[in-house]
Amino acid sequence: MKRLLALMLLALLLGAATTARAQYYTPDSSAAVAAAYPWIDVTSGGTQLPLNDDQVSANINLGFTFNFGGTSHTRVRIAANGMLHFGGISTAYENSPLPLDGSGEPNIDAVMLPLWDDYQPDGMGTYLRYRRSGTAPNRVFVVSWMTMPYYCWNRNGSNCDNDNQTTGSSATFQVQIYEQGHFVYRYGAVNGSGGSHSGSAVYTNPGGGTVGYELDDADYVQFSHHTAAVPNGTTILWSRPAAGPGGFNTFETSTAAGSITGVIKTKIAGAAFDLAVVALNSAKTGVATTFTGDVRVELIDSSNNGGALDADTGCRTTWTGVLSTSTLAFSSANAGRANLTLSHANAWPDLRLRMSYPATGTPAVVACSTDNFAIRPAAFTLAATDTDWATAGTGRALANGAAAGGNVHKAGRPFTLSGTALNAAAAVTGNYDGTPVATVSACAGTACTASFGTLSVSLAATAGVMTNPTATYSEVGAFSLQLTDSNFAGVDAGDSTLAERTIQSPAITVGRFVPDHFDLAVLATPLLKTFNTTGCASRSFTYVGQPFGYVAAPQATVLARNASGGTTTLYAGALWKVGSVPADIVQGYSPLSPASPGLDVGAASAPALSSNGNGTGVLAANPADMLRFTRPASAPLTAPFTAAISLSWSVSDSREAATAGNGTITASAPLVFSTIAFDAGSEFRYGVLKLTNAYGSELNNLAAPIEAQYWNGNAFVTNGADHCTTLASGSVAMGNYQRNLSACETAIAPAALQLAGGRGFVTLRRPGSGNRGSVDLTLELGSVASGQTCAVQGAAPAAATAANMPWLQGKWGSAANYDTNPRARASFGQYKSPLLYLRESF
Repeated sequence: MKRLLALMLLALLLGAATTARAQYYTPDSSAAVAAAYPWIDVTSGGTQLPLNDDQVSANINLGFTFNFGGTSHTRVRIAANGMLHFGGISTAYENSPLPLDGSGEPNIDAVMLPLWDDYQPDGMGTYLRYRRSGTAPNRVFVVSWMTMPYYCWNRNGSNCDNDNQTTGSSATFQVQIYEQGHFVYRYGAVNGSGGSHSGSAVYTNPGGGTVGYELDDADYVQFSHHTAAVPNGTTILWSRPAAGPGGFNTFETSTAAGSITGVIKTKIAGAAFDLAVVALNSAKTGVATTFTGDVRVELIDSSNNGGALDADTGCRTTWTGVLSTSTLAFSSANAGRANLTLSHANAWPDLRLRMSYPATGTPAVVACSTDNFAIRPAAFTLAATDTDWATAGTGRALANGAAAGGNVHKAGRPFTLSGTALNAAAAVTGNYDGTPVATVSACAGTACTASFGTLSVSLAATAGVMTNPTATYSEVGAFSLQLTDSNFAGVDAGDSTLAERTIQSPAITVGRFVPDHFDLAVLATPLLKTFNTTGCASRSFTYVGQPFGYVAAPQATVLARNASGGTTTLYAGALWKVGSVPADIVQGYSPLSPASPGLDVGAASAPALSSNGNGTGVLAANPADMLRFTRPASAPLTAPFTAAISLSWSVSDSREAATAGNGTITASAPLVFSTIAFDAGSEFRYGVLKLTNAYGSELNNLAAPIEAQYWNGNAFVTNGADHCTTLASGSVAMGNYQRNLSACETAIAPAALQLAGGRGFVTLRRPGSGNRGSVDLTLELGSVASGQTCAVQGAAPAAATAANMPWLQGKWGSAANYDTNPRARASFGQYKSPLLYLRESF
């Protein structure tokens, strides 16, 4: 029956003439339209519509009000055969040319015909879906016929199944209905490009489909009928032709009268600004001075330029974000140009004004401003904080420009920089997503430096807020910091000044930064004096208890470092504090060998520290420092040993520790001079100096033997290695004169006594005839002398001087310890010792 009716209707229609008439809507199938209106997927979130052959759906809500040809609609009916009904409906499967005035079939109005043909969905919802999306006033309702099979007569024949569905051919197309009042036909794979069908199935409409729309019998456009007019990928935009003025534009109110173009400069978020809106004549060559009416002015986000540019409106399809909407009334007094006051609280990098006339309903004229512009934040806030001097955080403010006291932070350790983009009302501009530049400059304060280290920070805003907990500064001191962004409003680079485009924070003081630690490096290697002298060539040992100093005193370079090990070269002047507290310089001598006797460092002072003015300093020992191994005064005595002495130095700065969250800056490791060398031997011997009695003629000089001895572990033996002990003649005390010998009738030879091979003599001048007698001699080896001596024969006695060599005192006479000066008697006029030695014959 369906085949018979189709043949009859086809015969009636073959003689009918059709005319395409440009009415309420005009079609545009250009490549620009295809790019601006891509296929909208309805398989995700779409609603299936299971229609049967030639069936029409019930009314379906659009989700918004759509003005179709001057009549508002909120619902639509969807036909299986490629039609949308806003008025009467038809189940006709055999298409006909327009108008649908009943002369053929059917007689209906208010219909969209994306591809009217005979389809067979057979009740399967997968072939037909619809979906609504978007937000007002930019919502869209989409209906898609997807791989919809055609109706075929040759059931179970070639390319036709048991349900009269074509198996080798189908049609995919959709309708996009936009809230603004226009609609779009978009085509996928369409058999025969909408014209004569291919394939071996026998089609109801072998000539193809009908494409167009009809509002009524006088207002319709037939895009095609039985013509291959919609190849795969074709897009048709149906929109109202322009009415009213030729267009609009917007620019600064200061733009000269009569202008139809101009610029819009950078604006500030939260602050009101005025713009001029001008109506253009139909040729868009001048001002439409007689235009009156209400114009809708929308502030739109024009940052997405992916959509096609409409040459007539100057708008792109991707400029869909409407930020605000205003109505501007043009009166005859405006002469085609009226001012509008706008304000927007947030920041946007790329905006335009879109003007539509009339202000309500379907616009006849739409235009976007030829110039784009930015709304920038009014200012940034900025703060530097930390948790403590080595850790980022927000617990403490880092705003210390003073050279002493207050919060400090270690150079190279992370701290937090944070900022916020604010509008003119001090509210956060959450749409700001720029990356401002941090600029370092000199601040005012005793900790502020004239040159600077490296500030490592990147402040990328998220929702108007910038936080970086990994900021570091490589140097010491304080500096001024300011945030600047001249790029956010870059779209205005050609028409706005740098100052108009620039967002800044107040300049803040950031600091004070201090070294992270100190490093010590050897500057001069120490060398100790054997026997504490360099004037004696034959040196190989030093006596236990004998002080010894440096041939070359140790020196070290102190380097103030940041956390990465770089030298903080600005650590100088008022910022240089290392070692300013005496306890912050620690010196440690250690006898590596032997453990006993102990090393006496009482005569060694703390090293002195001086600044080089470049983040380094010199730590130097006092060249007059003396060390000595403690000499036991009683048994057990010390056998000869080889000394190994180590010296360690460490420095710190504790002056910052008084403030909570700070601490003491310490050295990364002590500097150790291990096993300090001696210039002529590192052996130590426990020694004594022995003085022996002497006798002889009063007519001759008399020599009293002296012998240096050392303890070899079992006994005292001659110290043949001593070629350096020297005794001043004034250190030989003379007393207890006997018989005819009076004071100073003999005298000590003035030459200093120096041992050779451990032996030497005290020489007394001959007293002469008649001066027979004796005198007692004492070597004043202690630090304090007693008694008198005679340096000049025949002169008055003089006070003896201390030799200050207690390391050579011995256990003489009845002494209990090795702390007694040696004594002996010199006898003149006696030719034989008054002593009887054991086993001596007499």
